[in-house]
Amino acid sequence: MYLWHTLLLHDLFSTLDSNEHGLSTVEADKRLRQFGYNEIAASKEPFWKKLLAPFRSIFIIILLIAALISFISGKQLDGTVILIIIAINSIIFLSQQHTTNRVLKSLKQHYEQTVQVLRAGQVIQLNSKFLVPGDIILLSEGQKIPADARVIKEENLFIDESSLTGESLPIKKNVSVLSAAKKLFERDNMLFAGTYILSGSGQGLIVSTGSQTEFGKIAKLAVKQEPKSPLQKKIDQIVNKLIKVLAVLALAVFLLSLARGIEINEALRFVLAFGVSAVPEDLPIALTIIFVLGMRRLAKHKALVRSMSAIENVGLITVIATDKTGTLTKNRLKVAQAWSTQPKLDIKQVAFKALGDASTLEPFDHALKQFAGSGFTKTKPEKNYPFNQQQRASGVLWQEAAKHRLYLKGAPEHIIKLCQLNQDHQTKAEAQLRQMVANGFRVIAIARTELKLVPPNLENLKSYNLELLGLVAFADELRPESAPSIAAAQAAGISVKMITGDHFDTAFHIGRLLNISRRRDQVIAGDELPANEAELVAYVKHKNVFARILPKQKFSLLAALKRSEITAMTGDGVNDVPALTNADIGIAMASGSDIAKDAGDIVLLDNNFATIVKAISEGRVIYDNIRKMLFYLLSTTLGEVLTIIGALLLGLPLPVTAIQILWVNLVTDTALVIPLGLEPAEADHMNRPPRQPKAPILDKTILTRIVIVGGAMAISILAYFTLLTHWGYSHEYAQTVAFAMLVVSQWVNAFNARSEGQSLLSRLRTPNYKLLVGLALAMLAQALVMFGPLQEAFDIQAVSSAHLLTGLAITSAAVYLAAEIHKQLHRKISI
Repeated sequence: MYLWHTLLLHDLFSTLDSNEHGLSTVEADKRLRQFGYNEIAASKEPFWKKLLAPFRSIFIIILLIAALISFISGKQLDGTVILIIIAINSIIFLSQQHTTNRVLKSLKQHYEQTVQVLRAGQVIQLNSKFLVPGDIILLSEGQKIPADARVIKEENLFIDESSLTGESLPIKKNVSVLSAAKKLFERDNMLFAGTYILSGSGQGLIVSTGSQTEFGKIAKLAVKQEPKSPLQKKIDQIVNKLIKVLAVLALAVFLLSLARGIEINEALRFVLAFGVSAVPEDLPIALTIIFVLGMRRLAKHKALVRSMSAIENVGLITVIATDKTGTLTKNRLKVAQAWSTQPKLDIKQVAFKALGDASTLEPFDHALKQFAGSGFTKTKPEKNYPFNQQQRASGVLWQEAAKHRLYLKGAPEHIIKLCQLNQDHQTKAEAQLRQMVANGFRVIAIARTELKLVPPNLENLKSYNLELLGLVAFADELRPESAPSIAAAQAAGISVKMITGDHFDTAFHIGRLLNISRRRDQVIAGDELPANEAELVAYVKHKNVFARILPKQKFSLLAALKRSEITAMTGDGVNDVPALTNADIGIAMASGSDIAKDAGDIVLLDNNFATIVKAISEGRVIYDNIRKMLFYLLSTTLGEVLTIIGALLLGLPLPVTAIQILWVNLVTDTALVIPLGLEPAEADHMNRPPRQPKAPILDKTILTRIVIVGGAMAISILAYFTLLTHWGYSHEYAQTVAFAMLVVSQWVNAFNARSEGQSLLSRLRTPNYKLLVGLALAMLAQALVMFGPLQEAFDIQAVSSAHLLTGLAITSAAVYLAAEIHKQLHRKISI
């Protein structure tokens, strides 16, 4: 292992067999085959462990015990049927896991990083996984370091290494040679994979990739698990409570069965089957699938959700604090107007001088470069000064006639204040600025000064004798979908705040077009904001547009908003990271820096505000569908429990056998739960205010409906079961009809569950084809049991069509009417 930080640059290039022009394409391909992709290989679970995964479940173990009891009792057919049901459940579990992993793997493709690499003297864009030792990468602000590298060029380069070393302060990097004794956190000439560039630029020579990086070595020691979302934790709590309640009920059923004279083996077998059937043990994996498929749908809509918690929490949002440029506008800037202070001054030439030869161009710079053209000079500038947030300007130093001339471009009102203007010239400049911003243009000012010495940075602009040269106005067209998307968010009870660095009048003009701010008093400039956070809270409630905002102020606005709102905050730069990290939902732009994208909960692949609204809509739909799944599972479980316990309390024989109740679970829950979780959105889901974060997932309305529907199911089945036995039909005959009734009533209930407020018949106009496919498969399976070759295995008797159809009609009507009447009453109360 080489101590890369100890080598002289000449020796470093020699050791890696590389040079200042980078590797050739042929050599890079050769090394890629030698070293492999620049990625950390995930540890793979052996295939045999995957196959055994379903059998680690306590519920499968219970079923195996039930099968064993069946074989010991001489009921080989029942035991075989239980084993077949176990096999079917295991296959379904494995297929669901495979689907989840396949979707997550496809989503990871969106996370791949693109870097600038020097190959054979040419700068190319390259997927970071194709980097190899010996490559030279170009470094820029906000970039995530893709592999371990040695610094070979740097200009004011500062790195955030907190993810690797825990050091919270930025680390200054240098082109230097260090002693072998230097520890990892002391190697200021090294760059490490997974860290971020906070400021500056430079070049790095790759020395290690993939699992050989320092980050890769640590990753081998720990496997990060996706944390459960708050909603998943709530549902786990519901399932755990249900297990405890059902354990008590199972004991009661066992004792009642013995009291009714049922053999102990049969009673124990039935209770085990009853317990497994009643608990929705597959709900957690079903939820994971629903979340993951939601993440995939959003990825198709250009929103990359980084965690399951984010897709849940996005439905809670009450305020969206959004940037303007690129999010509400197309970010296709073009120069619309230019004004110079001197008639003979060539504004294009000074624009060219203020632009310099920076390799990384912002949208403003691209538009300015297109406007200015080229050919003014063949010489290169002495120095480029990156944008300074405090001075709100960037600069370029040129050597002109043996003099140093600094050209500045930046915020017009700030530059105008710094320039030495008489009253008349200042009035003209400010009038021109007002005219430009009133038309909705974004404006920059250009100024210059002569200097004797080369300044290290732009910190002391006030001490320079600046001359204002002119103003350049840029037009940025609004996205056509911005206005309707903002209207949709507002209709959903979500407030939209626009935070921008633009001039007050430009911000107001855009805010008015988008119906964010109708009056000027709803707009405030950054220099008018109070420094005290408590005072700021009052401002954020009544102001909708914030102009001339600095990154530090953006974080303060977020803190004030979070006091009373669930806030989504957009951002794209290094300075936005604190706000993105601390927002309830951080929304980063794909065009932004790597550090911002990694800090965000959601990455907008198209930088479009409309995509945020789509994500909120998807989050609400997923939450609604989870409630529907829970209502369906709990109401049908209650129906089964009340049917069985009711029969025992009334002195009736058991209405279903052990294998019948396991089958009910297979052809209802397994076939219909996930399709319910994929139910299309209801028409009013974006016309409701956001739900409260601490609100229970099951409110009184749904809990009441669960009891009513479960009761209706049990009463209708027991009543008809009792009637058949009273008419003199055998226990097995009545049991066959009751078994069919229990299955069909749960199918009907699945369609009840499709909407919390809309009637079953009205909801049919919005088809759920996945649910129809699940129902068709369940009906086919049930037909094989009732009328096909599986009759004997499930103790099915030949029954009268009239009795069967009457029983199915009674329980279907009972379950349907119970839910419909409750929905109707709830609608009347809600009006």
